[in-house]
Amino acid sequence: MKVTLDEVAARAGVSLATVSRVLGRRGAVADATRTKVLEAMSELGYSRSTLLQDAPRRLVAVSAPGNPEHWQVQVCTRVSKALQDHDLLVTRPLVETDPEPLQVAIEAGAIALVTPTLTSLDTDIPCIRVDEQSAATLDEPGGQAAGGAPVSSAAAGESGPATGPGSADIIAARLDLGGGMTTAFEHLRAIGHRRIGLICNDSGELAVQLIRRFLAEHPARNLGLRLEDWIAQVPKSFSGGSRAVLELKDATCTAVIVQSALQLHGALHGLRNRYLQVPRDMSIVGFGDSPTMKFTGPPATVLGLDIEGLSNALVAATLTTLRISTTGLPTVPPVFRPRLIARTSTTAARQ
Repeated sequence: MKVTLDEVAARAGVSLATVSRVLGRRGAVADATRTKVLEAMSELGYSRSTLLQDAPRRLVAVSAPGNPEHWQVQVCTRVSKALQDHDLLVTRPLVETDPEPLQVAIEAGAIALVTPTLTSLDTDIPCIRVDEQSAATLDEPGGQAAGGAPVSSAAAGESGPATGPGSADIIAARLDLGGGMTTAFEHLRAIGHRRIGLICNDSGELAVQLIRRFLAEHPARNLGLRLEDWIAQVPKSFSGGSRAVLELKDATCTAVIVQSALQLHGALHGLRNRYLQVPRDMSIVGFGDSPTMKFTGPPATVLGLDIEGLSNALVAATLTTLRISTTGLPTVPPVFRPRLIARTSTTAARQ
């Protein structure tokens, strides 16, 4: 008989969110509370196996979010290959934009979901995913985000613990977006930029997190300026980037951080069409490296992600969850900070 997380929470006398934190090792949980949850699991006969269906060959859903970034597609490709090497069947539904493909995969026998998305999906099967680093402390009242910035209750709701029925998140790795944004700001400040803008998608959890970290880490955050005026949320498209960079240029920004490769290519085109040059008139930093970034005009400075490290962390957590590996999950998930790859799309601000 399947034991649900609701039953564990009721037996332990705690909330479902607390049970989720104990299982996913997210946030601080008092030792006494953790003990109560573990005792309730033991009394009810709950284990991760109660979420896993029996199948001759086990099926795993490996999925990127809807309209994924290049790095997320790379992670999914690497994870899929590694899991297939362990004789697992893999399906690749998209999630977030339309839950139906994922539900079809579950009904077909998928016993786990592996995804580089940054938000909880409230699945009835184990969801092995990546989280934003500051989310580790958002569960606690008065918690602090990465870098020491206080976190409001509204922000906590953006990436806090999953609270839906049957939530079974397993955080395999954390992405330090705050640290990455700080690295980009430090690079741009060192060459004289203060009026730094952000071009990001008009939807999606990654855009939400980038905006939050942009506002928290911006070097001009204490100068009484409206930093929101330096944020351009546009569709993830060539035309969106082309339009956004000119808007930020008109807002007197001298440098921009750009979320997607499509937007970055569009930004370069938009500046050229106005007879402006990169980096003479505008410095540009992209988020996430891709093969095309070396060949933009000029080659783009980017915040590169450890694709191999993220992929390996997701694979290791999946193999442990499915009891293929007995290594065990680390007490604290590994943290990956984006690394600056400096090319020629950034240079000193014009005086």
